[in-house]
Amino acid sequence: LPPTEDPFTSTTAIKVVIDQFIQAPIFTVIIFGFLGVLEGKSLDSIKEQLDEDYVDTMLANWKLWVPATAVNIAFCPPILRVLFLNVVFFFWSIFLSLKLNKD
Repeated sequence: LPPTEDPFTSTTAIKVVIDQFIQAPIFTVIIFGFLGVLEGKSLDSIKEQLDEDYVDTMLANWKLWVPATAVNIAFCPPILRVLFLNVVFFFWSIFLSLKLNKD
C-alpha cells in the first residue's frame, strides 16, 4: 500500500524536481571533486574529467534516479524508503566507480 492515498501529487513532483534538478547536479560535482582529490588528481585533471563525463553522468543519473525517487516518495512506506534508496545507490555507486575509473 502506498503511504498516501494519492501518490501522484504536486508535492511528490516538487520533491522529485528539487532532489534531481537542484541537489543532484551540485552533489555530482562534489563527488567528482572529492573522489579526484582522494585519488591524488590535480584540480586540472578533475576539471577535465568533469568536462568529459559530467553531462553523461547527469543524464544517466536522471534516467535512474528520477523514476527511483518518484517510486520511493510515492509508493514506498516510510519505514522502507532508506532501504530502497540504499539498494538503488549500491548500483549507482558501481556505475560511478566504473565511469570515474574508465582509464
